[in-house]
Amino acid sequence: MDAQTGEEAETSGRGAGGGLPLAVRELLAGGVAGGVAKTAVAPLERVKILFQTRRAEFRGSGLIGSFRTIYQTEGVLGFYRGNGASVARIVPYAALHYMAYEEYRRWIILGFPNVEQGPALDLMAGSIAGGTAVICTYPLDLIRTKLAYQVKGAVSAGFRECKPSEQVYKGIMDCVKTIYRQNGMKGLYRGMAPSLYGIFPYSGLKFYFYEKMKSHVPEEHRKDIIAKLGCGSVAGLLGQTITYPLDVVRRQMQVQAFSSSSLVGRGTFESLVMIVKQQGWRQLFSGLSINYLKVVPSVAIGFTVYDSMKVWLKVPSREETSVAVLTEERSNTAPIPSS
Repeated sequence: MDAQTGEEAETSGRGAGGGLPLAVRELLAGGVAGGVAKTAVAPLERVKILFQTRRAEFRGSGLIGSFRTIYQTEGVLGFYRGNGASVARIVPYAALHYMAYEEYRRWIILGFPNVEQGPALDLMAGSIAGGTAVICTYPLDLIRTKLAYQVKGAVSAGFRECKPSEQVYKGIMDCVKTIYRQNGMKGLYRGMAPSLYGIFPYSGLKFYFYEKMKSHVPEEHRKDIIAKLGCGSVAGLLGQTITYPLDVVRRQMQVQAFSSSSLVGRGTFESLVMIVKQQGWRQLFSGLSINYLKVVPSVAIGFTVYDSMKVWLKVPSREETSVAVLTEERSNTAPIPSS
């Protein structure tokens, strides 16, 4: 039975991906899913960043007021300011995240054949995969935040707390060159610590909650898109709520160089305490309601596209690949019968 299942997984893996290795097909599926989902919620992401970083003209504006301000100062394209860098980051990030999760999961099963294949395994594999993806793509996240923080025409519009001396970036490459010229390679990783502190539990918890909730779905409905979207959305919301304060700290550390921030030179937890003292504990959850509005459709679209891409690329299910890995390991370790 195991051998048959493993053979089926291997055969389905060779099917329609143009002969591409399994890991490459997982990279492609995750990258496309991440890019489509991120672009779909870009306007909400822009407003969330402006809330988190306490941009002067957006304080107390509310969601509708913030959309109105962006439209009046920048037009429709203003809702997508920084989205180029965001997509440039999320495509490799999502690709690495999904692929690394699948690979780490297989490696753990291969290294520890007796490990229980349940939510705890997904928590471990998801956490390590999230950290791997962040380290590889963090500079693009920093650039995305700096571009999204800018408000074109804010000074001329007469907002009181906007400084004419603010650094203005012309685009992604100009932002990279400017940061590197001013702070070197270290500047491109400013604020990565809270990202890692946040992504390890968030990524792990997201996969954990997703698999845990899915285990309560009747077997005949587990492959339904609606069931997957429901489980994934709630899992994303729970994981995001728990780790959101670290995301706020990360954003404020990223833009501190050109904002009136007192976080300059401070570490992650020292910055968190300073934000609570100076801005109040509510600031640690600023933009969370918008994030809820963003996470649900983002996760929904991401899962839908990822599942569609996996079907199109003939990527076998995790259960099939896990059985195939164990079957291959058993066959490699089995003693060769003497003739």
